[in-house]
Amino acid sequence: MKCVRIRSLCPEAKCRGKSHPLRVMPKAILNGQLIDESEAKISIADKGYFFDFAVYSSLKVVQGKIFFPEYHVERLFESARLIGLEHKFKQDEVGQWLGQLAAADNLKDALLRIVLVGDPDNKGGEKLFIFSVGGLTFYPDKFYKQGVKVITYQGERRVPQSKTKDLLMSFMAYREAKRQDALDAILVDRHGNILEGTRTNFFAIKNKTIFTPPADKILGGIARKIILEVATNYFEIKEADITLKGIKDFDEIFISSTSMNVMPVRQIDNIIFETNFEKTRLVGKLFKEFYDREVFGKK
Repeated sequence: MKCVRIRSLCPEAKCRGKSHPLRVMPKAILNGQLIDESEAKISIADKGYFFDFAVYSSLKVVQGKIFFPEYHVERLFESARLIGLEHKFKQDEVGQWLGQLAAADNLKDALLRIVLVGDPDNKGGEKLFIFSVGGLTFYPDKFYKQGVKVITYQGERRVPQSKTKDLLMSFMAYREAKRQDALDAILVDRHGNILEGTRTNFFAIKNKTIFTPPADKILGGIARKIILEVATNYFEIKEADITLKGIKDFDEIFISSTSMNVMPVRQIDNIIFETNFEKTRLVGKLFKEFYDREVFGKK
């Protein structure tokens, strides 16, 4: 059995009289207040929750360091603005709350989530939750060396530039990807253009040019933002429609996300890319050097 709170004598018969270490109740933030996670609740009758009038962001914590909280909070607020979700919160205070929760839970390697639920009646009932959703996913080295499989899925997100809680289509697409033993599903629009993954951004490389779908058609991920910044001295960057029909013409394909960083793609549906991912590995190296410098202060 597990005993909670301070190191003390356990009253249970099977271990009575024994001292146990602390197992603290996980914490959460609700509108700036640090509370027990069990208290971070929302009513099933809440209008904002019912209508998916909410936006969110997921951040990783590695070795106790939160990766680019300012980027995530900025995107959260922009996502709210795009769907007309008004709120009273400030970017700098949300950043402080992230640090407060990470310290309270003594997080080392974890994923944090911010969820901002709006008040459709604009009566000041909006709610901002911050909580941990468990440990990080660490992908096998062979994925980065050999590349991974993804599938395509017909669908377009509503308000694509906003990271909203309207997640049913993404859930269905990702479920199909798992059924086919793929890492993610790549959304393709009605015109046959590749958009983004259910939790990733999409890139294609041809010679010395990195192609990525137009920013107004996708959600700009934080990893994508960094990649476009660090790769500019080594590649030409071009935002353009990428057709599924013409995907075979590219040298390399990769996807990116907060959890996986830069991930090479070996297979899209039944299309196999025979490559050693030399260019993708360079992007991954630049990405790692950037966050080593900016997050960990390494030179």
